[in-house]
Amino acid sequence: MATNQFADISKDLTMQIKIVENLAKDGQFKEAGKLLTTAEKACGNLESLVQEDNKVQTHIVANRRQEITWLQDTIQNGLVKKPATRLKKRISK
Repeated sequence: MATNQFADISKDLTMQIKIVENLAKDGQFKEAGKLLTTAEKACGNLESLVQEDNKVQTHIVANRRQEITWLQDTIQNGLVKKPATRLKKRISK
């Protein structure tokens, strides 16, 4: 039963991560940040279901954690406003 539950939560987490990735690509960083919090909780739930000495499950959780870390960095970078650069005016002859 725990294996099925692990698989279900893993599948759900993967879908959540894909949604957050798509939002970040579209520039919707605030919304992506909100959904990333939910994905982090799901990852914690997934981690609690890892069976002892199951290297595959441990590897899956580690990969999801890494993806979440990358998304956090992407979202943080997207929320930081870049200073506007001034364009130089053309000098007409």
